[in-house]
Amino acid sequence: MVVDARQLRVLKAEIQSDLRAIRRLDEAVAEAVPTDPEKEPPKVVRSGLALYLHHFYEAVEHIFLRVARALDHFQPAGEAWHRDLLEAAALEIEGIRPPIISETTRVELERYRSFRHIVRHAYEREFLWKSMKDLVADYPEVSRLVRADVETFLAVLDRMIRQLESDDEA
Repeated sequence: MVVDARQLRVLKAEIQSDLRAIRRLDEAVAEAVPTDPEKEPPKVVRSGLALYLHHFYEAVEHIFLRVARALDHFQPAGEAWHRDLLEAAALEIEGIRPPIISETTRVELERYRSFRHIVRHAYEREFLWKSMKDLVADYPEVSRLVRADVETFLAVLDRMIRQLESDDEA
């Protein structure tokens, strides 16, 4: 299946919407971060932060899924599809697309993917501060890396759109 400029414009708009959601999460995390990161916050704050970190990774994964479905023809399958999707996001697919994120960003996101899995499957477990303290502390920088990488990818999408439109005019 060949994509056209219209499909790429839709993809771009959807990714931009996901980036806006990430920026809102950035604000929510900043408000919830305890003033003393060494002191364990109350359970309700830990739970809220855990959900924010979960939502952050979900928003990032939605970006990867959108691109993978539109350009790579990826369909989630198997037990390791979340990991496979993250790894694919850092790959250049020659003749199709550049990497969505850098390898550095992928390594950082792996920690959030693993934590998302814990949040999603830990029904009765309290969220331990020691397991999330570093994720919370690193969140602003990881979010910045993701947003910068995705903005770079969007610039490539813009060039692809312009190229397709100029080919249509010729």
